[in-house]
Order: sequence, then C-alpha cells, then structure tokens
Amino acid sequence: MKKNDAAVPESRGLTRRTVIHGAAWSLPVIAAAAATPIAAASLMCTAAISTTTAVYSRLSATSAVFTWANVFGDGKDLTLTLTAVPNGATNMTINPTNNFVLDSGTQGGEAQPSVRLSLDTVDLRNIGGGERVTFSFALDGVPAPVDGLTYKIKDIDGFQAVDGLGGAERVYLSEGTGTYNTAWIRGQGTSANPWRPFTGTPNVEVIPSSAAGNVNVTMPPVSAFDLTFVANNSGRAVGDRPNQNIWIGPLSFTALNPACAL
Repeated sequence: MKKNDAAVPESRGLTRRTVIHGAAWSLPVIAAAAATPIAAASLMCTAAISTTTAVYSRLSATSAVFTWANVFGDGKDLTLTLTAVPNGATNMTINPTNNFVLDSGTQGGEAQPSVRLSLDTVDLRNIGGGERVTFSFALDGVPAPVDGLTYKIKDIDGFQAVDGLGGAERVYLSEGTGTYNTAWIRGQGTSANPWRPFTGTPNVEVIPSSAAGNVNVTMPPVSAFDLTFVANNSGRAVGDRPNQNIWIGPLSFTALNPACAL
C-alpha cells in the first residue's frame, strides 16, 4: 500500500505548483480576448437617419436646424443646419413668413415633413433672383460626413418665362444628381442647366397631390452642400405677383462616426 501511495503523484504528472503557475500565466490572455469585443460593441460607427425623426427648430426665415440627440450612443448630438442667403438679382426676395417652415401637408404627392422654401416676387424681370441654402452636417459642432443622402425637391412649377427655357421656378445643386418626370421637368440641376418646368408641360402648375414636379435627388458622401432656388416671373401680369414655393425633404442618409476612422 505504501508503494502504491508513493506512485500516485508520479502517475498524475501535475503538482499544485504547476497548476497554479499555468493558470496565472493564462489569465491575462483570457481577459484581453474578452475585453476586445466588449469595447468594439460599445462604439456605434453608423446610424440610419431621417429628418422625420429629428427635432426641428426654425430660428428665423434664414436659419434652421435639425437635431438628433446622442446619435451614436456617446452623448454627442448630430445636427443638420440650414442657412439661407439671397442669391443673384433682387427680382425675388426671401419670404419672411414661410421660408424654412417645416410643412407636413400634402406636397409633391405625399404628406411628409418637408422644409418649405418661399420667395416673394418684387418685380417681373427675368434675371434669376432667389436664395441659396447651405445644408451643413455636424457632430458635436464639428463638420461630419454622411453617406447615401437622398431627398425630394417637390413642386417645381410656375408660369413660363420669356427666356424660352421653361417655367418660373428653377433649382440647382453644388452636389448630387436627380431623376424626374421628363413630361414636366427639364435640366441637370446645374447653374447652367437648372431643373425647371418644361415648356411643354400639361399644366403650368402642379397640384399638391401630384409628384409630377418632383426631383428625386441622390448625393455622394458630403458634410455640406448648397441648393439654389431661383424664380423668373416674366410670364405673370403686372398685378399678379404671388410668392414662389418648393419643398425639400424628407432627407434620409447614413451618419458616419468619425471616431471609427481613428
């Protein structure tokens, strides 16, 4: 019995010291492996966003902001700021009451919250006055890129202008491309060839329940872009000078967390 008892530790091949030493050596490796996925999971790198889910603040006729609170879960707010300035000639001016109002009524064939751009007719010269609106994205106050931005420009219409190029309302962008109903809209969305009502449209005005005057815009990755809205009213009678309106929105995109690029 004594011989067999002495043989037991030799056959097991492990001592208490060996087990403790091996466990202590492996613990840091296990801890490091466990920490990596936990840290990665806590950092949101992208977020699918729409202006329909934002808080909107109209600060004035020329300033407004959409806000998404804590968008990546790190306490930082994402904002989309809109700033308008007069563009070109003074035949059109920014309407102080309606410009930058967020409108959920039916326009462009849908009832979705969209920003109204509104111009007042000062005189009937065909010289392209209007407004340029800058859209700027920022995370915690720092310019931030977004990807896959899409939105609609709604209700481009108006009486035909004497320049022979189309109706009153015209829109162009610093970035982006658009698709539209070619029976109603012409142009490429550039300053030289803006989107505008086609001279052969079935009607000079598009009713709110119709999408005929819409342009569906897609954009490359951007942190800011400009949209210019001008109008020519030379087709109107002297006593007929209504304001001109289009609607922008909703805007949908993927927000990108700059921290993930570090």
